[in-house]
Amino acid sequence: MRPFAKWIFYMWHRVEIQGIENLEDLTKPQARLLFSGHQNALADPIFGCVALPMQMHYFTRADVFANPLARALLLRLNMMPIFRPIDRATEMVERNQDTFNSAHARLESGACLGIFPEAGHLDERRIRRFKHGSARFILSALGRKGIQDQCLHVQPMALDFERYEGYRSLARIRVGTALDLSSFGSNPEDNGPNRIALSHQMRVGLLTISVNLMEGPLYDPHLAICRFLEGHQGKAPSQETLDRISQELISESDHALSGFQTLIEAGMPHPRRAEAFAALGRMHHQDPSARQPSVLWRWPAWVVFMLTTGWWPRCVESWMAALIRDPAYRTTFGIPLALIGICTTWLVLAATAAYALGNVLWVPVICLAFRVAQQLAMPYEDQRMDRIQERQVQRFFAHPWIEKWCAQNVDNPKSSSKT
Repeated sequence: MRPFAKWIFYMWHRVEIQGIENLEDLTKPQARLLFSGHQNALADPIFGCVALPMQMHYFTRADVFANPLARALLLRLNMMPIFRPIDRATEMVERNQDTFNSAHARLESGACLGIFPEAGHLDERRIRRFKHGSARFILSALGRKGIQDQCLHVQPMALDFERYEGYRSLARIRVGTALDLSSFGSNPEDNGPNRIALSHQMRVGLLTISVNLMEGPLYDPHLAICRFLEGHQGKAPSQETLDRISQELISESDHALSGFQTLIEAGMPHPRRAEAFAALGRMHHQDPSARQPSVLWRWPAWVVFMLTTGWWPRCVESWMAALIRDPAYRTTFGIPLALIGICTTWLVLAATAAYALGNVLWVPVICLAFRVAQQLAMPYEDQRMDRIQERQVQRFFAHPWIEKWCAQNVDNPKSSSKT
């Protein structure tokens, strides 16, 4: 199940993983709990399950287990149902305790758990206030002898989607170092002060590795600048830089908002829905994408991919945008739909070709050829999409808002962007 899910997820997203060295030696069992922000609904735990080298066991909102097909998939990925007050489930406390007991048993066997302390998703790149349920679970786990023997590691993990529903947009995982929980003792008491202190320590740890943008009306301009800097630098900007920019946006909020709105109305794609600002950042860095010889040889495979199933993700993305209001759910439903569509198309084409050739053994051979063509086509497709985006936004390169709020934060990263 994991290799299959990994293949379809990686076809949809570009994936970047940082901090794997912080997971230490994965060859021996060791209890571990990774906590993260929650941007992209069910895609977040699936991403964690398929991208990390060890099997993850995620707490997942219980209502999604109601669908039999979803339940089968989630259980195959070792996810555990957790009931929230909003679910109004019968015997909620007892059922959650059963889940906690199962989670404790998994930790005692050296498993790796994943949890979302925000207790709900939000399609924005920022860290919200933590609920104390996660701290409660960790405090109870620290007092169990079997988990103490496994030397529980509690580590922050940032799951960052630069654009949630976008085909070939970047999905990034960053794993941080383990928290120092020695101040809570070997058998900590599960009380209010300890929950508050642990939640605060967890949030601070997550903020050190996350992209944390400001909330409210200035979120979109802040996101646009962040995306520009990511395109320019090839990585996420430091939180110190983002915090400085947020203060400058606040000090000139009217100018920043009006200029950003003028830019969008002039035809610049919105940073929540496109890679346009990252493309401008690449162009400002004087490193526009180009078809390199090492990529051009992939063109025949790309043609095969596009003629067979390369159109599926684009169609699915359009359908999900039309049908689902919350962007964080579009990937959740879009990826399985694309998976079904691609596999069905391959089977139909392979069966048709095998019938024409008069030998059913051609079916697996042709399906494998389609899969190889798809894998070879991805780097060419990525570069082609980057070039298209750069051409689309080239006319905004010298726009006053871009110059003031984006370019100057690159040229003078330690000085104010005010003119």
